[in-house]
Amino acid sequence: MADMLYDGTVLTWTGKGKFKATSGMPGHQTPADQCLPEAGPVPEGLYRVPLIKGTSARDDGAGICRLEPSWRVESIPRGAEAGACEPYWANWGHNRVRIEPANAATRTTCSPARSGFYLHDSTKGYSHGCIEVDTTFFGVLRSAMKQGTKVLTLQIKYKPGSTNGGTKK
Repeated sequence: MADMLYDGTVLTWTGKGKFKATSGMPGHQTPADQCLPEAGPVPEGLYRVPLIKGTSARDDGAGICRLEPSWRVESIPRGAEAGACEPYWANWGHNRVRIEPANAATRTTCSPARSGFYLHDSTKGYSHGCIEVDTTFFGVLRSAMKQGTKVLTLQIKYKPGSTNGGTKK
């Protein structure tokens, strides 16, 4: 059994709580769009969430305000620290953690395969293929890390309907 379940509107973390969550771009927030690159919700399946302590996310140096990929729990630079990248990095929110397919079935759900997914805490009500999760989630996550949790599993199994969990503020 997975530690967490995302059903398209709520991320339920056993023993820790329920968090509003959204995946996909407006017009593509349905389970039927899960294989649509850069627009659809994260494909269904089982994912690993490695909990490696990180610091602050970093720009990848390409000069286009793109964050480096990371397998750590990170804060996103914002405000003066983000500088000219603030409008771009605001789309991430303040925190992120990468999720990786935990098995071959999940890796091959879509053809071509999709990857590079994160849980992040923005409040815009959509994502480009990540899962936008309620802003309280990362406080609970960091608390679990302090208690020694090293990795979590996340099952994504959509219920019929929208993958918009009402995260827009």
